[in-house]
Amino acid sequence: MSPRFARNKDDSATQTTQSRRRFLLGMGALTAALAGCTGDDDQEANDNSDDSSTDTFNPARDLPYGQWLTTDQSGLFFAYANLENVPENNVADSSGSSELAVDDPLALYPLVIGGAAVGLGQVALSFAGLTQAVSSTATSDSTVNEVTVANDIIIAEGSFATDQLDERLTESTDETFGVAHEQTSTDRGYDRYEPVAVPDSMNDPPAVAVADETVIVGSDTSRLDQTIAAGDGDQSRVFETDEPATELLEQAGSGDLVVGRFGSATGEQLFGDFQPNADPQFRPRSGENLVAAVDFDAEGDSIDSEFALAAADLDEDRQETIETAFGTAAVDDSRSVEVNDDRITVTGTYDVEQLTEDPAGQELSQAAAAELVSPEALTFQYEPLPDQQFDELWVGVTEDTDAAGIRVEAESGGYTEFEPQERSVSANDSVAVQVDPDGDSVTVFAVNGEGAAGELTTLSAPTDELSETAASQAVPEDALSFSYESPDSGDLGSLTIEVVADTDAKTLVAQPQEVSLFADRVGSLTSNKPIDAGTTLETAVEPEGDEVIVYATVGGATGAVARWQGPK
Repeated sequence: MSPRFARNKDDSATQTTQSRRRFLLGMGALTAALAGCTGDDDQEANDNSDDSSTDTFNPARDLPYGQWLTTDQSGLFFAYANLENVPENNVADSSGSSELAVDDPLALYPLVIGGAAVGLGQVALSFAGLTQAVSSTATSDSTVNEVTVANDIIIAEGSFATDQLDERLTESTDETFGVAHEQTSTDRGYDRYEPVAVPDSMNDPPAVAVADETVIVGSDTSRLDQTIAAGDGDQSRVFETDEPATELLEQAGSGDLVVGRFGSATGEQLFGDFQPNADPQFRPRSGENLVAAVDFDAEGDSIDSEFALAAADLDEDRQETIETAFGTAAVDDSRSVEVNDDRITVTGTYDVEQLTEDPAGQELSQAAAAELVSPEALTFQYEPLPDQQFDELWVGVTEDTDAAGIRVEAESGGYTEFEPQERSVSANDSVAVQVDPDGDSVTVFAVNGEGAAGELTTLSAPTDELSETAASQAVPEDALSFSYESPDSGDLGSLTIEVVADTDAKTLVAQPQEVSLFADRVGSLTSNKPIDAGTTLETAVEPEGDEVIVYATVGGATGAVARWQGPK
């Protein structure tokens, strides 16, 4: 049995979804220790640096994210995004897999690295019940306007319905991926939460701090304490002890999407095990500090990019590489390069149309797509999620293919792309897309190694409600047999559901209510045969008490056909 967010059996695979669930296991990799200094000297320095009466550039005052830039022994890797100004179709998604049509690191580096880091930050916010607040297609009582990722700490700023978030955090639900927190304290205006109920599949879910205008997610409470202290000016920040850092932030730190690196920090402090797929055409070396940013114009037609790098030993080869490679695709006369002994800055303006691939060049014919993935090799199951705004339609693959990826799009706006690394799409891979329970259709595309996609098939989601009469006729009460085994190790038991009589159902979905990440699914909406005797489903259940609902799809309708109560 596999958790809902484990779309496949290859841990190296990456996917792109509205909620970006594929990165949840990566939170276990966010373990770098923050070891900043506190004390009266820091307080005095911060009090002086935050004096708004001076015209001297002060990152804590003049940059929307500057107050959070505390550091650890290995330095700082950070990213910031103004979500109100960053158009989703102009930046790399959270896997960094979006293709840009230029080989120019002045544009690629902040777009790929910054976009991927902020996407991962949005995933972490799901643990705080903010999945809908960071979705462009959903409404929420909370809003997230800005996201800052500083090493493994995620800071969301906006307006938050704290009572609602308390309910979501303290209950084990799909929206928080089966993790339940408890409130442990209130300090400095933040309610603190620590995880207390964690599915076996989840590694080290984070601690959370919630205030009216800020939510902070981190690997543990000590990280939260130090981040909150930095925000209040009671914890030293990187620019207060490093003058070159202040200069870099002043030169290139203003933008809608910003990424920076100080000290010996590496990308793993920002991404954990999930490095971006796309090549940003540039990677900092040891001893190099940098800040890069892009600004999006209001019409979405162009972006301005700035890059500033400092190194104690900036050799000629490195200078030449940056001078010749950065800004090559910028609009005529917009490129500017300045080189000093230990510093190099580059600026440029880009037409957005230049940065994106021509859509016509990314299309495959339906016949070419079918050569990559046979439409007959696809299975489809619809899963209602009654407590959520969207349901899910799952697409599975029954045989090995020649496709580099599978893309699934819902007419209502749901979107998922699955691209395994270092292999093609294979048998037993599966992926889900969010669908509108009031009615929706889903289209599946095959993607080749160059990123070109072609349509495989389109089908309607069976969102009509299956009546009790139709449910009992399609799957009689005695057609299912339930067998429970208590856990030999770990915290979860196992429920096996055997189909002991033929049914009229095209699909069956077994969904445990306490650990619903482990739903199991059989059959296909496109199958010519209903599910017959001998079919089995298996799912994990909470041994302290759980309910498993079995959903069936018959024709264009879906509904519950059985409920298992137990163990108790």
